[in-house]
Amino acid sequence: MKPMVKIALLSLPLVACGGGSNSQHNIQKELPVNTDYSALSESQLEPGPLRQASANELSELVKNGLRVSLRQNQSYGMMIRETAVTDTNNTLDNKSGGGDFSGTNVQIANVDEADSVKYDGKYIYLATPTEYTEAGATASLKILATDPANASVSEVSDTPLDTEHWGSVSEMYLVDSTQGTTGVATIRRSWDFIAFADKVVNDVSADGKPLVVDEADTARNAMIWPYQMDNGIEITLFDVRTPTTPTKSWSMSIDGDLLSTRKIGNTLYIISSFVPSVPTLDYAAETKEAKIANEELILATQIEKLLPEYSINGGSPQPLNSANGCMIPASTAKNDGHLNLINITAINLSSQQLIESVCVNSNVETVYASTESIYLVGSDYSRWESWQSFSVVHRFALNTNGVDYSATGSVEGVLGWSSPSFRMDEHDGVLRMVTTSYGEAGEPVHQLSILQKANGRSELEVIAQLPNKTQPEAIGKPREDIYGVRFNGDKAYVVTFERKDPLYVLDLANPLAPKIAGQLEVPGFSTYLHPIGDNYLFALGNDATSDGIATGVKVALYDIRNPAQPTEISNHVFGSAYSWSEALYDHRALSFLNASADQLRITLPVSLYEEVKTEEFVSSRWVNTSLYQFEVNGLADGKLSLDHVGVVIGESSENQEYPFWGGNDRGILHGDALFYVHGPKVIAGPWKKAD
Repeated sequence: MKPMVKIALLSLPLVACGGGSNSQHNIQKELPVNTDYSALSESQLEPGPLRQASANELSELVKNGLRVSLRQNQSYGMMIRETAVTDTNNTLDNKSGGGDFSGTNVQIANVDEADSVKYDGKYIYLATPTEYTEAGATASLKILATDPANASVSEVSDTPLDTEHWGSVSEMYLVDSTQGTTGVATIRRSWDFIAFADKVVNDVSADGKPLVVDEADTARNAMIWPYQMDNGIEITLFDVRTPTTPTKSWSMSIDGDLLSTRKIGNTLYIISSFVPSVPTLDYAAETKEAKIANEELILATQIEKLLPEYSINGGSPQPLNSANGCMIPASTAKNDGHLNLINITAINLSSQQLIESVCVNSNVETVYASTESIYLVGSDYSRWESWQSFSVVHRFALNTNGVDYSATGSVEGVLGWSSPSFRMDEHDGVLRMVTTSYGEAGEPVHQLSILQKANGRSELEVIAQLPNKTQPEAIGKPREDIYGVRFNGDKAYVVTFERKDPLYVLDLANPLAPKIAGQLEVPGFSTYLHPIGDNYLFALGNDATSDGIATGVKVALYDIRNPAQPTEISNHVFGSAYSWSEALYDHRALSFLNASADQLRITLPVSLYEEVKTEEFVSSRWVNTSLYQFEVNGLADGKLSLDHVGVVIGESSENQEYPFWGGNDRGILHGDALFYVHGPKVIAGPWKKAD
């Protein structure tokens, strides 16, 4: 069933902003309507703190954003979803009960991250990928009981999900209590995001009669124009205390698009983006009359109709924010305009209540969360011509009553394309960030910045940077970009790459004097780094040729007991060019389990390709998609090894030409049992097969 939250936006009352009386409306009609938007400017990302806006300020800011979009002849309904990011310290999100088992691989301990698969030690909760058949799209929530002692699994329920409006589940959390798992919270985006229809014609004369148009206008009016459909987020809570018959117990829908989520305890944080719109605005208006009609629509639209709403259990829409409850940059000027409203919404999944939603009128690209804070980061890419890119970071403090704005800071450079949230870390009251700037020739320059909240001010001030005057050594060789970053306590690890992989170890023990402790060069590059205690580092990436061309999937183990001289203990390379693992850029696809004091077990999916040579050319052929098993042995005596101990095949070229499933492969480890989630199925077996 489609959410009701957008219905109110489809029919906008034509009343003046100051009130709804006929006399006020007539007075407004008699005044000249200003359609000259040349003095307006689209709000730019600027350093500086936020402040709470009044209803009038927010109204003008959002309406000016609509006017700027009309001037630029573009529809904000065409905005592409930002990657959630998601877009996390050395953590294993293990749950208690039923023995030792692996959970979702997260960035920060005790900050849970959503996934399409969750496990509580007794049941696997699997949101199946959407399947398309002649009957239509189907998706479901499967619950499977595990028997670790016998390394077996059995399906206990399969609950179909409505796919008419909402897409398949890509995000899911468990709701826990002292009695175990009580609920599963699923999160879905709206299925319909953009629709197309004939343009609404607003070209009318002063007496209300249609204008005579020439052939060009006729052609323009006949064009197909995009408009935004019901764009929203659905959170559904299933009661799974009886796993054989899960029931839908509660739901909430929110206007906007999903950027990211986190869960701390049973508090769910939804970070969303809402773009206000007036559906009947004519973005192709050229005549004076059409422009006046647009401006009258904007003037007549109340600010409440341009703010996101939410509904509970399909009930009446309610405002997510009040008109005077949004934060805006303190430097916002009267002629500025900006449409994007970011919301951090806190929901208590135990009591099924909305705690609070905080609104920010700003650009956000990256979300990072610790147990104490949520950071929203936006980067300015519009100043490439002067090579002065920078990022602005807003800190919001988390507490039992919701979310409070704390401070804002800025740093040179941007967080980059590769797992940007991993370039951030909050530790002992300071925020560490690794950013990249680009010179006139496009060469990257990397720096570490350490920020701390200034006493008595809403400012995150930079207290140290690296490189600096006393530590001038660059992070990365010339032209090397950053492929992986991981913070771990008072150290950070950075991988840069052009032809070889320099692994840098940064010493952050003194936040006022960071330094490069050591580095190691090896072939290839790593995109994911996982600390094993304080002395070792597991790495996943790609091998590479001497020319810097990526080849097979590579796993490696590094000894960093001496930070000045890190060494590679061992590595394994699988497949040729085009071999791939979703774990390369999605850390949730890896699983870790401390099987004993001496052994760490690791799984990751790999799509294996082999090189095929002919007289004419060299190509690659898919071999199989499998779950690879590794052990780090020797943890007790310090004589470590990284051993490849097995493969569980999910799909093979022996049975089909191309892989059918991908994107949600996960390994679940429980005792000596292994459960491989591949598409809609789960393959069970022992950790090591008998010889």
